[in-house]
Amino acid sequence: MRRVRRRHFTRSRSAPHRSGAATLEYVLVLATSLPMLAMSYYYAMKIIRAVYEMTCALVCWPFM
Repeated sequence: MRRVRRRHFTRSRSAPHRSGAATLEYVLVLATSLPMLAMSYYYAMKIIRAVYEMTCALVCWPFM
């Protein structure tokens, strides 16, 4: 008499495969965060420059 083996399915086998989903999420995060970082860097430099000019004007004003 032959014994039939039962396959015990583990959680990893029954779970759906998401091989491309993590890469897609990574690309989407980069695609949204890098432009925001570039814009904030550009505007931060403009704000720092404006504060520097205002400080220089306030310091030099009494001597003009």
